[in-house]
Amino acid sequence: MKAFLGIDVSKGYADFTLLDEQKNQREKVFQLDDTRKGHDQLKEQLIRMFKDHDITHLYCGVESTGGFENNWYGSIAQWSKSMPVSIARLNPAGVKKAAEADLNRNITDALSSRFIAEYLIRHPESVSYENQSVDYASFRSLHKHINLLKKQQTQLINQLKMILYSAFPELMRYCKHNVPQWVLEVLIKYPSVKKVASLKPEKLTKINHVDMDKAKALIAKAKSSVASRDSESTAFLVQSLAEQIAEKQILIAKHKKFLEQTCKGPEITLLTKIIGIASYSAAAIMIEIEDIKRFADPKSLVCFFGVHPVMKESGDKKLIARMSKKGRASMRSILYMCASTAVVYDEHMKAIYHRHRSRGKKHKQALGVIMQKLLRIIWGVLTSKTEYNPKVDQQNQNKAPKETTEKNNKEMAVKRRFQEADKEAPISRIQTKKRKAYVESQAPQSEANTGSSTYT
Repeated sequence: MKAFLGIDVSKGYADFTLLDEQKNQREKVFQLDDTRKGHDQLKEQLIRMFKDHDITHLYCGVESTGGFENNWYGSIAQWSKSMPVSIARLNPAGVKKAAEADLNRNITDALSSRFIAEYLIRHPESVSYENQSVDYASFRSLHKHINLLKKQQTQLINQLKMILYSAFPELMRYCKHNVPQWVLEVLIKYPSVKKVASLKPEKLTKINHVDMDKAKALIAKAKSSVASRDSESTAFLVQSLAEQIAEKQILIAKHKKFLEQTCKGPEITLLTKIIGIASYSAAAIMIEIEDIKRFADPKSLVCFFGVHPVMKESGDKKLIARMSKKGRASMRSILYMCASTAVVYDEHMKAIYHRHRSRGKKHKQALGVIMQKLLRIIWGVLTSKTEYNPKVDQQNQNKAPKETTEKNNKEMAVKRRFQEADKEAPISRIQTKKRKAYVESQAPQSEANTGSSTYT
């Protein structure tokens, strides 16, 4: 028989529930520690289960829990080479929604492991048992650390700006978007208004990107400053924050360079051929994707990155919300930068951008379209293992209107399988147009050319 093992992973241990295809529990729930003894004991229990329950194949599932599941996943994946066992990572949101659909309200580790096993039984189409490649997944921790350093740098910058507003407000005009390197150097050497005011212009010109005119302007502003905080403690804090921001910049650059140099593969080579995607961005994208086989179609990849629009349809009302923004925000920021570059240097992307701008979309909305387009291109490039060719995407775009019309007509045909559309029905103008388009598509070519229709 086929059996299903749900594994609910916690920090340091995991709970296990074994079900058959009829969702009958075949073993009492047991718990093992995430140690060598625990993993060895699990292997012994699996061997025993195969014999006791006459199991032909065992399907196991673990939820993605930020890395706590990796050890269990790795061990079972290794055993699958010599045992009839498969292991899959599951989206916790899917398991949770499935449990809620069954009106389950109580949550314990034992119940959670059962919910996982039931999900494997009920939704086999949503489960992939292919062992995922660790080539890119092994860099996930490094990429997370880079994002952590960026967040810390942002926090430090925000704190420095707040203090500068009272300690040297005239310097704020140079820090509208970020804190330039030359400003950091000035604050490290001369962290107060008094120190800058007492300088000679020649001293400041020794700092990169500070010429004589800028040096004189800074000194003049320092002498007439309205700063309300000029204590030694404030100067010490400004200097400390500037030093920490500079250190973070060096650390981020060092980690990004290491990631670019070590995270290599044919997929990254293909991605860097897409205009707008550089080495670091390609590596970061592949770390998230891991294996393109995880995504059945481009829509799945777009939804994974949270770039898809959220649509709600009820009758004639179609409300398209903004970008869903589900998933990791750090990845959307990388895609945003890639899209910003693509619309400048790729003529194909530039044309799409301006077409949507001409339809009334704002700059960021149009860039959102480019972000989605990039993900669709990424899916196509990785799936076909061929380099990016704008002409291929242009050909696909030309097919889109016809395919959309055919899809709408097919949907209408399925909906109206029990009754022909009645022209006497009190329907809206929008629904009238839809039905008219459908009737015309079903009419013979000669009748369609005359424009005759039962709907007027």
